[in-house]
Amino acid sequence: MDNTWIQTAARELYEIRKRWHLTSNRQFAEALAMNPRTTAKLNPAHPDGSLTLETVDRIYSTLTALCCLYFGPEEMDDEYRRLADSRMRIARSVAPLPAAVRKRLEEEQGQKEKGDVPLRPVHPLG
Repeated sequence: MDNTWIQTAARELYEIRKRWHLTSNRQFAEALAMNPRTTAKLNPAHPDGSLTLETVDRIYSTLTALCCLYFGPEEMDDEYRRLADSRMRIARSVAPLPAAVRKRLEEEQGQKEKGDVPLRPVHPLG
């Protein structure tokens, strides 16, 4: 499968389903008001390459809205953070970092390990 981010999304959403006690595909589809064939594409054992990032974004948007139905007020902030972190892991798996960005991050990490002052941020427009 060329879209390795789909594997990441399937794993992330599987963990969310367990946390929310939506363990069956039918339960998950009903909670999201989505077609079960769409949610079936998120099977971690066999993720479907036809899934789109737009669909994943809609799922996360719906989960964010539903959070108040599955968690109490004291748990909601933590769950919002877990959802955001989960979605960020998917975003980071969409494409590899450009070589120049990777090099800059490695240099920054090397300076931090030595205790040197971090590199000055570079404004993207110059």
